[in-house]
This record gives sequence, structure tokens and C-alpha cells, in this order.
Amino acid sequence: MALKDADSFYQRLSSRMERRYKTDANETKKEIDRLQSRNQEIDNMFLSLYTDKAKGILSEHRFMKLTAALEQEQESDIRTFIREIRQYTAIKELDETMLHRLINKVLIDKVKKVDGQNVQEIRIVYSPIK
Repeated sequence: MALKDADSFYQRLSSRMERRYKTDANETKKEIDRLQSRNQEIDNMFLSLYTDKAKGILSEHRFMKLTAALEQEQESDIRTFIREIRQYTAIKELDETMLHRLINKVLIDKVKKVDGQNVQEIRIVYSPIK
């Protein structure tokens, strides 16, 4: 098919890659949103615990135990996210998942004649890391 109708093949391939990228990008965005939302919930819990402690409703021991648990959860989520991002800093082999997470799109221009040779420009648009 690539030989018979290169434009059609390119369109199908780029459509497929874009759909997969959007799926990966949506999953990453959902995970970031979930972590941000959970961090906000934890911050609100800290404030509530501090208020209860200040009012004498919560003992010092209980306050320390609960805040330690919440801090551990926040740090664990952050470590997990950092670990996932770090895997892309020392890539030894580019697999399909990494390709879709790292590259936004590949733009391929039409073939042009330059000095008697066929030349085709290819531009890679990388995905921003948020």
C-alpha cells in the first residue's frame, strides 16, 4: 500500500499515531490531575487536623501520627511520578509507548527535487513535559 498510494498510507499512519498519542496524553493528564487533586485534599486535611489540634479536639500524639501518614502518601505519589518521568531521560531503546509519550507529531513534507535528487523534509514535534 505504501508503494501504491504513499499519500493515503501516510494519512492512515499519521492518523493512527495521533490517536495513540492522544490516548497516552489523556492518560498522563488524568494521572497528573488525579495527583494534583489528591495533594489538594491532603493539604485540606492537614489544615483540618491542625485546626482540631489547636482546638484541643485532637491530641498531639494523634496529630503527629495522622500528619506523618498524609506526608508519606504525598511523598509516595511524587516519587512514583518522578520515577516515571526519569525513565525517559536515559532511553536506550525507543519503544512504542515512549514514542507516543515523547513525540507529539511527525510532519513529513512532500517530496521535492533539489539538485536532481528527491528530498523530503521530516520534522519531529516533541511533547512538552508538564
